Amino acid sequence: MVIFPLFYFLPSTSSGIIEADRNLPEFRIHEDDGKTEDIRKVLSGKENLVYFGYLNCKTVCHGSLKKLKNFISKERGLRLVFVSLDPEKDTEERFEKYFSDLKVETKYIRLGSRGRAFELARLFGIMAFSSDKNGDIEHPDSVLWVNSQGRIKGLIFEFDKHWDQNPNELIKFISDKKEQKPQLN
Repeated sequence: MVIFPLFYFLPSTSSGIIEADRNLPEFRIHEDDGKTEDIRKVLSGKENLVYFGYLNCKTVCHGSLKKLKNFISKERGLRLVFVSLDPEKDTEERFEKYFSDLKVETKYIRLGSRGRAFELARLFGIMAFSSDKNGDIEHPDSVLWVNSQGRIKGLIFEFDKHWDQNPNELIKFISDKKEQKPQLN
């Protein structure tokens, strides 16, 4: 118990990126065309930056989404995937309007209910929950990098806070990890 508080006071040089190497969870989503598809298939084949948030957010979502939009517009090899934590209010039309200025591919995932959205977030390691009767949602300001092989390769935490300074660090992180050969388990 004495050692734990010491870590709080140690200087941190964290870049805001945590390296990961996890399989995507199995999770069925219903597409707008009525088909059901597994999230693993939806996110495979492309390099993705996945953000769990909602368009009525009063805290971090708008700042992070603005930075993500700016970042993704310069990095043509990445697709922004926005997973709505408030599918009752975040409609396809609102999503399209919000991201209409982007000239790169985006993907909107809108599940049938908040409960399903929170379940998917938790499977990705993102804790999200309704915080009060006003409908506000508590969630971290995190972005996940999911590579084209359908593996979670990195977590960028406190995105709004960290990505003003040096977006090239994220580009370098992704480029370096893409070049590494996959390890056999």
